[in-house]
Amino acid sequence: MRWKIGLFGGAVSALMIAGALSVTAPAQAACWASDPVNATTADQAARAMQQAGYSQVQVYEKGCDSAWHAHALLNGSPVNVVWNRDGQILTEGD
Repeated sequence: MRWKIGLFGGAVSALMIAGALSVTAPAQAACWASDPVNATTADQAARAMQQAGYSQVQVYEKGCDSAWHAHALLNGSPVNVVWNRDGQILTEGD
């Protein structure tokens, strides 16, 4: 009987540890091998965004869809901006 209680306690402890690790681990977006990839660079993305009227462009990520994401200012207001694979410069979200 004691071994059953020990086994149960160990299983509960393992589940609690696994749950704590999954909460603290950052989420990662998965890219597929079939996702389209282009050869654009962060510098090219920043220049394109600046030419579209954004200032203080800070590129931080290229998505799985080859879209470059950045923080920038537009008319003095902070915005998130994306340069997508179609060459469009768009303000993201709110």
